[in-house]
Amino acid sequence: MARAHLTEDQPSEEAIAGFRAGMRPFWHPVLAGADLSDKPVAVRLLGQRLVLARMGATVQVFPDTCSHFQAQLSLGKVVTVDGKPALQCPYHGWAFGEGGRCARIPQLPEGRKIPAAADLTAYRAREAYGLIWVCLAEQATYDLPPFPEHDDPAFRKIRLNEAEEMRTSATRMIMGTLDDTHFPWVHEGILGSQDHPKPPEHEVWREGSQLVLSYETEQPPGLMTGGGAGAAPVKLRYTDYVGMPNVIRLVKDSPGGRYVIWLATCPVDWNRTRNFWIFARDYDTAPERDATYTEMAAHVRQQDKPIIESQRPWLLPPFWSKVELPIRPGDLPLIQYQKWLEKLGIVTAI
Repeated sequence: MARAHLTEDQPSEEAIAGFRAGMRPFWHPVLAGADLSDKPVAVRLLGQRLVLARMGATVQVFPDTCSHFQAQLSLGKVVTVDGKPALQCPYHGWAFGEGGRCARIPQLPEGRKIPAAADLTAYRAREAYGLIWVCLAEQATYDLPPFPEHDDPAFRKIRLNEAEEMRTSATRMIMGTLDDTHFPWVHEGILGSQDHPKPPEHEVWREGSQLVLSYETEQPPGLMTGGGAGAAPVKLRYTDYVGMPNVIRLVKDSPGGRYVIWLATCPVDWNRTRNFWIFARDYDTAPERDATYTEMAAHVRQQDKPIIESQRPWLLPPFWSKVELPIRPGDLPLIQYQKWLEKLGIVTAI
């Protein structure tokens, strides 16, 4: 089959619909837990407008549209109806309780029951790793992947809050983070050297819901390689875990200690992604050093940003299209990641 010729940046409607449908049955991070207090918050997931609201000990997630006259529920407030919390629409005061049940219609004549059609769809929500996660399907394909360093007191953790969404798909964002052969070209002097561009020998396998990658390499000394100094390259081992399809944990073990890069991506839509980063280290753990590590992490992210945002088509093209030209053995981890995406029905068309 000849390689496909792309004439437009935007993927086909079939590709967009396939991406949205394929990503629905997974847990996606949508908001930092600390950012949801007693007021509702609007978010967008896979092109769908949602509202989050804390109701007692739970987080409720509904479409951000009232079933009455379609006002935005995130402009409302949490009230108490019959002793229970409910989200009140700002337009006519309709209120919706746990599970989306319509708990109050102020205009309803006395004695008439609230119609079942007034209820809202309620989506599954949970909190983990300081984030609120939402699944748009009744059942998630996989549980959240483990993040052992998050609750380990031996590790100092910092969060990187990106001010803007990335103009890319969540799957391209994960693939860009998994890709280690770009280190010498995009991060020269930090993660690699163009004098030594040879890719490492990768071992790649599946482990439950995770794609696991392991390899040994050398990198320049610095904050991300055990905090060492000097001119000699640092020998280290990477073990990368991709929690399919949208979470990645890069573990770097060096003589100086362990450095972990954790990324959970929110597919705002097929061409917009919100990133939630956590960086953990078990060396140089003084709190006053956090700012230095945050600056370095932000610098590396800014190096990646224009490259990843430049990739077209926005969505990963399936292998049958022959749009891509991956080269073994260096691209083996990316090949295996995309094969799994295609099996999950996330990459379907161009």
